[in-house]
Amino acid sequence: MIDQFKRNNDKQEEIDRCLRLIQSRNPRDRSYAAKRLGELKARPDILMSLMEDPNGFVRSAAAEALGRSIELPAPEVISHLLAAIDDPNNYVCAAAVNSLGLLEAKGAVNQVEACLTDTHPIIVQAAILALARIDPDLIKDRLTELIQSDEYLIHLAATRACGWLLHRPCGPFILKALKNFMDAGDQEDLKLPKLYIEVLAKLGTKEAIPTLVEIAEHEVGLRGVAVEALIEMNAEEAAAILSPLLSDPSNRLRRNLIEMMMQADYAAALPLVRPLLKDSAITVRETALAAVSKWGDRVSVEDVRNIAFNDPNPFVRPQAVITLTNLLGQDALPDLVDLSEDLNLHVRRAVAQSLAQIEHLTPDGKAALLRLADDEDTAEFAREALQVHDLSAVKPMPEKTPKMRAPFPEALQEQRDLLLTMLEDWQESLPDLQKHFSLEELADVDQALSTLIVYLREATD
Repeated sequence: MIDQFKRNNDKQEEIDRCLRLIQSRNPRDRSYAAKRLGELKARPDILMSLMEDPNGFVRSAAAEALGRSIELPAPEVISHLLAAIDDPNNYVCAAAVNSLGLLEAKGAVNQVEACLTDTHPIIVQAAILALARIDPDLIKDRLTELIQSDEYLIHLAATRACGWLLHRPCGPFILKALKNFMDAGDQEDLKLPKLYIEVLAKLGTKEAIPTLVEIAEHEVGLRGVAVEALIEMNAEEAAAILSPLLSDPSNRLRRNLIEMMMQADYAAALPLVRPLLKDSAITVRETALAAVSKWGDRVSVEDVRNIAFNDPNPFVRPQAVITLTNLLGQDALPDLVDLSEDLNLHVRRAVAQSLAQIEHLTPDGKAALLRLADDEDTAEFAREALQVHDLSAVKPMPEKTPKMRAPFPEALQEQRDLLLTMLEDWQESLPDLQKHFSLEELADVDQALSTLIVYLREATD
C-alpha cells in the first residue's frame, strides 16, 4: 500500500514537472514534456492543445503521445488526430496516422487508407503500420505490392506488417530481398536483414533455411538472429552444420545453439556441449545442464555436482541439483542429504523436489525430508516427496548389489588411476579435434570413452 502511494506520488510529481516544461520557450523541452505525458498516460487535454504549437517537432511529439495517452472511445482525440493528417509538416501527419493505428480507430480507416498513396514515404510507412492494426484484411491485399517498393521506409513497414499479420505470400519476396542484401555485401545497416530473418522465421518459410544456415556460419553480425530463427523454425538439419559454432565468443549464440541441439535431439554434439558446463556465462551453463540431463550424460556427473555445491550463481545451483538427480537417480541421495541443509533456499527447495524421484530413503534421507517438510520455506516443495514415500514405515534402503568389477588385468592394477586420467584427458580434448574429424566420428569416440570412464569410476569407488 505504501509502495503504491509512493509510485502514485512520484508519477504526479513528474506530471507536474512536465506541465511546467510545457511553458518553456525551448521547443525541445515542450517536445519532451509531450512525450512523457503520453508515456505517463496523463492529460490528453494538454496534448491536444499542443497540437496547435507553432513548432512542428512539438506538434509531432503531441500527436505521437496522444496514441499512448488514452484508450477508445475518445472522439475528441480522434478528431484532433484526423485534423493533423492535413498538417503541412509531414512528420506531424505521420505521427497522427501512427496514433490512429495505436488507438485502432476504425472510424478513421478511410482517411488512413488514403495516406497509402501519399508522395511522402514517411506518411505511407505510418499508414501501412496503422492499417495493420486497424483493418488487417484491408492492408493484406496491398502488402505484396508495397513490399516491392524501392522506397526504404515503405519496404521496411511492409516487411514488418507481414510479420505482424503472418502474411505468408510475402515470404518469397522477403527471402529474395535477404539474398540480394547478402550478395550486395553492405553490412553497415543490419536493421533490415535482421527484420527479414525475424519475419521469415515467423512466417515459417522453410525455403529460407539454407540461407539462414549460411548466414549463421559466416555473418558475425547476423549469426545470432539467424540461429534464433532456425530454432523457431525447428530446422533440425541445421544442428549438425552449426555445431562448431558452440565455441563462438557470443554467449547468446552459444546458448541458442545448445537449445537447437536439444530441439533436434542431436546428441552427437555432446563432446562440444559438455565443456560448456564450465562456461563463464550463466545462461550457457544453465542450458548445458539441460542438455546433459536430456541426454543422460553420466560422464558429466562430477561437473554437475561441482555446480550444485559451488557455482557462484545461486540460481544455477538448484538446476544442477535436479540435473544431478536425473543423472544418478538413487545414487544422488547422499548429495541430496548434504544439500538439504544448504544456506541457499532455492537449493533446499530443489532438494525437496528431487527427493520425490528417489526410490528408497535411507534414515538420513528420511530425516532430511522431514526437516524440509517442517520448514515453511520448503514445506510446499516437499509435499510430493512426502506422498511418494511412506514415512510412517520407512525401511532402510536395500543393500546394493555389489557393482561388477571391470575386467581389468591384474598386471595393470597399479596403473588404473593413470589410465582413467588419460581417458578423461582424451575426452576433454575431443572439441579440439573437430577441424580434422566429423562430429559424428568424435561422437562415436566420445561414447566409447564415456563407457570406459564411467565403468572405471564406479569400479574404483
